[in-house]
Amino acid sequence: MQYRQIMQYQCTEPDNVSASIPKHGIAWKSVEDYTGIMSHTLSIAEKLTRNAEKLQQAYAGLAKALGVGDAVGRERAQAKIAEYNAEYESLAEQLRFAELEAREIATPRGRKPAKPLRELALDALDDLGVPAPPALIADLTAALTGIRPSPSRFASLRRDEENAARRNVAARPAWIVPAINAAELTAIPRLLCSSAWSLERRIVGSRSMRTDHLRIAESLARRLKQLREAGAPESKNIERLLFPIARAIPGATETGVLVDTDKVTEAARAELSVLEEADRAERGEACARFATSSPHVRLWGRPVLIDTAAAARAIK
Repeated sequence: MQYRQIMQYQCTEPDNVSASIPKHGIAWKSVEDYTGIMSHTLSIAEKLTRNAEKLQQAYAGLAKALGVGDAVGRERAQAKIAEYNAEYESLAEQLRFAELEAREIATPRGRKPAKPLRELALDALDDLGVPAPPALIADLTAALTGIRPSPSRFASLRRDEENAARRNVAARPAWIVPAINAAELTAIPRLLCSSAWSLERRIVGSRSMRTDHLRIAESLARRLKQLREAGAPESKNIERLLFPIARAIPGATETGVLVDTDKVTEAARAELSVLEEADRAERGEACARFATSSPHVRLWGRPVLIDTAAAARAIK
């Protein structure tokens, strides 16, 4: 009897013990989420496959129409190709976000590699596409990653970047550089750019602050639209970031309603069409004045010259 009881205990104990032992690695809830997201990723991939097949058929139809001189068939095929390309971009963005979310769940939070500040800044600048102040770069980084670097850190970062580039400008594919004043060709330290951009894109003229504001609104509206279509939770953060920027554009927003990304884009482009030509001409003239400058000056601007005599008179 005692032996039977001991055996019964030995047989039942592992189940009780295993129920009380905490599982290591990914939590079971996370595993379920991960499995669901992976199945969603596969369904998007299947849609992409079907989209590619439809694109091939549309291109085949276009080739056939061109071969026989069928103008109506050509226009119909071109319309389908445009439609399928737009569908492809939307699905590709959804797939990217689904894969990122799956990676987020599968990676333990404490083991995620943290990006250095310069990489976070370059990512944000690529999203914005124009010179931007540190506070906006920090806000966009926080909206997309949940990590908000202190804007005060960007001043020392820019100085470190310049010192490192002096030693070997080819050491990195892109540097954090200041915007360039179109009038004096000197640095504007409070606006940051990527050195991978063209010189004209990094120059700030008399109208550039407004045109860049419009371009930022357009870039954030495009990003918000992509996030909404993908069902990404970051869309709320981007909407909060976009709203005060879009509110400064006539006709871009309405009180008490969600931000309409198409409306913001349309309003920004309408105003941009009025200012862009003059702004581009001013930037182009500044670029021409940089023609004989060294690569370092083209990245960090001309040194600021101080009129010592005027300064002495001002002190007196």
